[in-house]
Order: sequence, then C-alpha cells, then structure tokens
Amino acid sequence: MHANGRVFVTDGVIRRALAIARALGRSGVTVTCGEETALNPTFFSRYCHHRFKYPSPRRNPGEFVPVLLDYLEKNPHDCLMPAEQDTLDIILQNRHEFERLTAVPFVDNETYQVFRDKGKTLDVAERAGVPYPRTVRPSDPGRVVEETKSLRFPVVVKPRFNWASRGIRHVQDATQLAQAYREVHQVFPFPLVQEEIPLGEKKYHVNCILDENSRPIVANVHRELRNYPLEYGISTVQESVWRPDLVELSVQLLQANNWYGIASIDYMIDPRDGTPMLMEVNPRFWGTIQLAIHCGLNYPYMLYQLARGEKIEPVKTYPVGVINRSFLPYDILHFLVNPHRFQMEPSFFDFFGPQVHFDLLSRQDWKPVLGFFMTCLRYMADPEVWTRLAHMERVGRWIARLSGKSVNPVTPNEAIANIELSTADACSTDRHSIT
Repeated sequence: MHANGRVFVTDGVIRRALAIARALGRSGVTVTCGEETALNPTFFSRYCHHRFKYPSPRRNPGEFVPVLLDYLEKNPHDCLMPAEQDTLDIILQNRHEFERLTAVPFVDNETYQVFRDKGKTLDVAERAGVPYPRTVRPSDPGRVVEETKSLRFPVVVKPRFNWASRGIRHVQDATQLAQAYREVHQVFPFPLVQEEIPLGEKKYHVNCILDENSRPIVANVHRELRNYPLEYGISTVQESVWRPDLVELSVQLLQANNWYGIASIDYMIDPRDGTPMLMEVNPRFWGTIQLAIHCGLNYPYMLYQLARGEKIEPVKTYPVGVINRSFLPYDILHFLVNPHRFQMEPSFFDFFGPQVHFDLLSRQDWKPVLGFFMTCLRYMADPEVWTRLAHMERVGRWIARLSGKSVNPVTPNEAIANIELSTADACSTDRHSIT
C-alpha cells in the first residue's frame, strides 16, 4: 500500500474516472477502480493498482450495493469516490451502510438532491441572487401552452432530473411545444420550460471544492471552445479562463445550500446584455476535470485530503489559457462536421503546443487508449447500444427487431450522450488569484 492510503474509484468506463485515478495515483495514493466490465480505459491505466468487477449499478442496483459493500469490508479503503451520476445517486441513498466502511466525501443525500432537481436548484438561485433564464413549471401537461404564455420563444423543455443533455428539447414556437412537452413528460415527469439563451459565447463552467463549513478551498473556471454536435453537444475542447464574477456567483449559490465537497456550475452568457445565466449545478465530478488537473489543480487529491480531515490551504491561483482536448472521438467528429474546420482556433492540427493537453492521450500512461478502442468494440456488439441509436441507424432498427426490444426515439444530443455512457465516459503561464 502506498504511504497516502487507498481510494476506490467507480465507473472505470468513463474518462473522468481515468482522470481521477491518474491524479490520485500520481499523488502516491493506491487506487482501486471498479466497473461492470474489464474492457474499460481506466483498468488499463498504470495508476489503477487494483481492479474489481461489480454488477451494473444502472441495471442491477440491488446487486451492486451488497457486492461493493462486501468488497470494501474485505478490502479496506480510506475513501470511496463515485465518478458517475447514477452511481453516486445509489451510494448516497445507502450512505449509512458505506460510511461504516469508508469515507464518502459528499454531502448528505437530502442536500445533494436539491441540486439534482433543477427546479429546486432555481429556488436556491433565487435566494442567492444568482440570475437564471425565465422559467415556468407547468402543473398540467395538457395546459402547457397556456401556462407558458409569458415566455418568449424559442424555449427549452428541460427535465428536472437528468444529465448529459438527456431529454432536453429545443422548441421554436408554440405549435411545437405541446407535443414536445408531452414526449419529455412521458420519460421525465413535469419538466421545466425555460427561455432559451441565444448562442453567443460558449458555456462557462465553475468548478469548486468547499470545506465542511462551506468555505471555498479551490475554484477555477473554464469555457467550452468546441462541441459535438456543433451547437449544444458535448464539449470537445476547453480552455481555462479567469472569471472571478462567476466564481463569486457560484460560491454564493453553493453556500445557500450549505454545500460541502465538489461541484461544477454551468453558465451561459446572455449576448443581449452580458448577464451570466445559471444553467445547472452538477453535484459531482464533471466530465472535463482533466483540464483542471492540467492546470495543477488536483481536485481528486484535495477531496481525498478533505475526507481524511487534513488541513488544506486554499488554492488561490491557476494558469489561464490552458487547453484540454477530448480528441478521441469528439474533436475528430467535430472536425469532420465543421464547415470551417480549417479556420478553427485552436487548430485541429495543434497537437504539440506548450498549452495543449489531452484527456485520454498521455505519453506516460498510453495503455488507456487501447482500453478505449476495446471498449468501443465491446459496445458495438451490444444490441442495447444500437437500440438506443435506432432512430439514427437502419441497422439499429434491424437489431431492435431481432432483440424484441422497444425503441424510444431520442434526439441527436441524447444519442451522443448515450455513446459517451457506453464507450468512453467517454498554456499561458499568467496566473490569477481566486478571491
């Protein structure tokens, strides 16, 4: 065992689990990674010292909990770090059982659920004075057009409980709203209807850790530079930036909910007046955490120190202009569909710039790339993946008929999010102070 103890990281198939394992391992922590299959990128990492296969927390939560508890009882760990939203949901629902065996450095389930619910999140934002788009919470799906007359189109139908853009529908006028709302309501009951913020600047993300007294230990900001799909898809390239106004808003928001631990807050800047608008709070590790780690902000290790009760000096500086690329597969896909592919900044062909980094690719830890491709091959042979993409591919419809499974239509954004679930998740030296 390494001198700095032992941490169990879940969900090895997603790239943030790989980032967490690398960050902890490089800090001298012994890392155990768990996943339902051995074919995942994190299991291939040199920083994954032990590997454990467990039942799927999404498909078999009733089996997942006792199996993981049994493993932790037989193999003591100092800390448990769930990397995926669904897994964190389950672990916090059974927090008292897990805390008998290890530290769980997250808030209690009641506090956590406030930010899991986008409606309750807006209630906290209202108290904290954090601006957000005009929103209506329809009480009757049959009267949604009447109840949202005060909103300006286009609008967004947004599930209260979701992540990775699943279930979000962009609606251009009232004639489309009733049907769009009904379709989302069938899967995600009583979604919100929110005015859409016009596209201007890309989305900003504020990432924080707060201590047990809700005081900020570290915070940083990054913005999205490219996405796939082009407008509202997964971020393929991110850049660290300096936005103390967004940090201040985010700390206000988190403190209004007595927050502890890690969180990531998303904003869009309204191009009409420059107002930062709250989009959502992710009460977990975020997908692009590798950028913060490239900036020297070791969030996983700081959270581990917090779990152990160690004193942590607040981190008040970080470099701006650091670039992180999700090259496999998203930045490649962006390049293929962007009509201005040869005018992009940073250039698609900038692989070796002093501030350009990658989330999956690493000279010191290259084997996860093999794990990524093996994961892709595994899931390409999984009929469930194709049934989730059946509206896009004729072969998916054929496989769905063979498997006898129903196919629920999903949007292109949802399809890309599903691929992330199934396959991978998948610098300027100027320094600025965090106030």
